[in-house]
Amino acid sequence: MKIENTGLKRGYLELQHYRDDYPQIYEQEKAELLKLYKDRIKYIDHIGSTSIKGIISKPIIDINIQTDDLDDFKNFTESNIEGDIYTVKKEPTLGGDYLIRKEEDGKVKAFIHVYKTGDINSINTIMFRDYMNSHEDEAKRYEDLKMELYDMYKGDRQKYVEGKDKYIKEIIALAMEEKRIKDSSD
Repeated sequence: MKIENTGLKRGYLELQHYRDDYPQIYEQEKAELLKLYKDRIKYIDHIGSTSIKGIISKPIIDINIQTDDLDDFKNFTESNIEGDIYTVKKEPTLGGDYLIRKEEDGKVKAFIHVYKTGDINSINTIMFRDYMNSHEDEAKRYEDLKMELYDMYKGDRQKYVEGKDKYIKEIIALAMEEKRIKDSSD
């Protein structure tokens, strides 16, 4: 199924206003991935800026997959899935994940981040999303940071991504502390 009206040329950086149809686009892609991978997917989540209500983002849907057998997932992908639409990113990633790009019409439409079930990096992406969606003031600060970095690094996507790293780690620490406090009071 094609993802309409989203995507960027590989390596290109552009920020757009939040779109109300991002959750539906994610759900369509989720259904397609579940059909392709069947029981190889333990958990699947919408992550990244398109999963944070109301903030600017690259118009690329980020998806987090957790799988019990990462080696099987990789082998299955490279033998049965990788081709014209889905490609495996060969370069190292910041999060240490196995990354698959979905590309259509010359544009990257989705990044599919695959982790072994329970991997802390996978959990952190979900905690970051949830914290941002429950703390509008922080989501606004994140949006401001993204716009500032975009103005500085329009032509250098890597520096843009690296510029967000410290802030994201701070938010994940806050999210973990909030969860610890909540869990201790239950």
